[in-house]
Amino acid sequence: MTTTETMSNTDLLEKIENCTLPTSEFNHETMLKLAWILINKYGVEKAIAKNAALKENYFINAMNSEKFNISLSRAYVEIMYYFMEQSSHPQDFNRILNAFPRLKYNFRNLVKTHYGYNILKEHRKEEPKGMKPILFTF
Repeated sequence: MTTTETMSNTDLLEKIENCTLPTSEFNHETMLKLAWILINKYGVEKAIAKNAALKENYFINAMNSEKFNISLSRAYVEIMYYFMEQSSHPQDFNRILNAFPRLKYNFRNLVKTHYGYNILKEHRKEEPKGMKPILFTF
């Protein structure tokens, strides 16, 4: 059985786009990897929009859920990009996770630090008005 760890970046992206990735494989690490793939492929600004569109589509069509959070989707890309810039090996996803374990194990606090408020409290299809990410203080 192929898992997201053994799947190529192209295959992972395609499975998410086509909503054929098993929902059990659509976890936190997969969402981090998706952000990393999109940043490498499109650059950070386009990756933010692409990530939100892909996740919303996946949530609706694969998970049959309306619990999509656009602010959290944006945070995945922005936070991953920040740590990619800090990394000596930004083209190696596993090395980034190893160098910055907070990405994998303490992401909730990174999000709170990045936004300055709890964007995880509710699921939002639109970003709150007037609420923007604060300066990175990781």
